[in-house]
Amino acid sequence: MKRTLASLLTMLALVVGTSHANENDGAELYDAAAPADSAFVRVLNLSNSSLRVALAGKNQAQQIAAGEIGGYRFTPPGETRLEIGKQTISATLAANSATTFIHDGQQLRTLQDAFVNEPRKAQVRFYNPSGQSLALKTLDGRHVIVEEVAAGQNGSRMVNELKIAFAAYSGDNKVADFPEVFLKKGRTYSYLILPTSGGVRAVSMANALDPLD
Repeated sequence: MKRTLASLLTMLALVVGTSHANENDGAELYDAAAPADSAFVRVLNLSNSSLRVALAGKNQAQQIAAGEIGGYRFTPPGETRLEIGKQTISATLAANSATTFIHDGQQLRTLQDAFVNEPRKAQVRFYNPSGQSLALKTLDGRHVIVEEVAAGQNGSRMVNELKIAFAAYSGDNKVADFPEVFLKKGRTYSYLILPTSGGVRAVSMANALDPLD
């Protein structure tokens, strides 16, 4: 009976609408330092070496270690220029949008992040640069948080404020787990499954703006 009640309480805490990366999202991540209607960009470095990332209009470049993701930086909407390693690209960014650029040492591709302003919920984003489809579930695998995400894609979901641990699953098989985190309302959290030479590596973080000017 106690186990059934705990399961029902977990489900009640998590049952909110599921969304994917083409929906609108925002949260406390985009704090008062960013002007209204800004666009936000960050870079995930899947290469084997440190990566220099410069954004037009900013005085300082980011240095992103191999296998790490940089903090978001804001920029006015419209066309902007980024220098990512040895590549210089022009990107047209919409107002109130968030974009993650993924650099693997050779190619550069983009993922649109959901952009939601919902102070009553926490947002969970799940990124899957691995080579297989994965879902984000509760640690025991009993409840799905983000439905199956294809390799190289991302998805998200709004949840109530709670302390919980997640894991990435391929079907019923647990691939990797994430530490327990207190998900605060109004905040956005990223969960990533990154490929490594020996398999995959799980990374999680509370999203934030990079303090560099």
